[in-house]
Amino acid sequence: MFVIMNQDRYPAVDYNLSLLNQQFSRAYRAAATFSETFYGVDQIITQSNITPLDFKDPFPIFVYDVSKQSERLKSSGVDIQIKSTFNAAVPAGTEAYAVVISEKLLEFQPDGQNL
Repeated sequence: MFVIMNQDRYPAVDYNLSLLNQQFSRAYRAAATFSETFYGVDQIITQSNITPLDFKDPFPIFVYDVSKQSERLKSSGVDIQIKSTFNAAVPAGTEAYAVVISEKLLEFQPDGQNL
């Protein structure tokens, strides 16, 4: 799973996760330390209380820090896409949600359609 902002990809390198094989430490760390990274508050104070088991089951949370972006993205409109690849079929009824925290006013355009 990754985010594309205009032509820039976050993260630049795939996570290569396998929840079945307990290989998700990089994604888990990003979720567990979100408050410290985003707000700059010490982790002891902002402890997320997300354990590895909470992260894996029933739902993983993926956090993408896109705050370090090129200046051209900061001064213009940005097209944001979230993409993912799976090694097996996704079960029917699976849902995904996105939360965007930004200092700018955002306009949502589903499936790239103009509103």
